[in-house]
Amino acid sequence: MSTYIDKIYELTTSAILTPANLLKNIKLENYNEIKYYKHKDELICEMSSIEEGELVKYLYQFDLTDKLNCATIILGKEKIEIFNRKNELEVSLREYVEIKSKNAI
Repeated sequence: MSTYIDKIYELTTSAILTPANLLKNIKLENYNEIKYYKHKDELICEMSSIEEGELVKYLYQFDLTDKLNCATIILGKEKIEIFNRKNELEVSLREYVEIKSKNAI
């Protein structure tokens, strides 16, 4: 049960990944662009790299306190969400409540 509590705590307090962490990727040989901009109440990071001969784009959305909200990989026309803080938190809370209710019986 403490694993769920730890994960919930991390999802509510930790940045997980910051814009500064991503900036270091530009030094890697396969990255060719990292772009930051604000959109509404979010800081957006768009990155592109060449991986196995293909263009791969990454989209990271942060709140204005640098907490990662969402991360997506775009490969051709395919979009793959690899992290969504809100969804992860909802799942963790639901699982915690289920486990807690089973242990209470």
